[in-house]
Amino acid sequence: MGNAALNPDLFLARRAARSDPRAWEEIVELYGERIYNLCLRFASTPAEAEDLTQDVFVKLYGHLDQYRGEVPLVAWALRLSRNLCIDHYRHHRLRKQSETASDEVLRHMPAADDPQSEVQARERRRLVHRTLAEMAEDLATVVLLRDLQGWSYEEVAGYLEVPLGTVKSRLNRARRELVSRLEARLELPPAAVSQQVSSC
Repeated sequence: MGNAALNPDLFLARRAARSDPRAWEEIVELYGERIYNLCLRFASTPAEAEDLTQDVFVKLYGHLDQYRGEVPLVAWALRLSRNLCIDHYRHHRLRKQSETASDEVLRHMPAADDPQSEVQARERRRLVHRTLAEMAEDLATVVLLRDLQGWSYEEVAGYLEVPLGTVKSRLNRARRELVSRLEARLELPPAAVSQQVSSC
């Protein structure tokens, strides 16, 4: 047993990882409500939150053997759950919200010269989401949470466990990179893009 005998969280996690049903039930009972509330932040309905919670617990169970006891089990479980929720949102909810979610980002872009094209506007929205998906996860995540989800800076900092200043600087970098990538794809004048970035 070694360290596990001296660390109740590690002992519980190892028991659950070895298919001890009582240990797993204890983990679900201890953390189920908190993980559900976390999932609810990323879901549009309670039913979707319940489904997401089930998915998170399945993946959490599969990762229990990676827990080493350096931090409390609840902190480790919530961090893993948060990352899975963000991944779920990025890969599923983001596509469903293409019309609404991209408006905030597109507000920072110059208007199209040719107002005739609704088709062009839709294509630009698709480009926003494709481009966001290609960016580094830490940058894409702050745009997702702050600009698309509407979280406050404090909420983003709390969930990412980084200082408030880090969130603001990371968001500025993310917006600049997003606009820069879109400028290259849409062949917009660099001067126009710089002007929009300065207003972020």
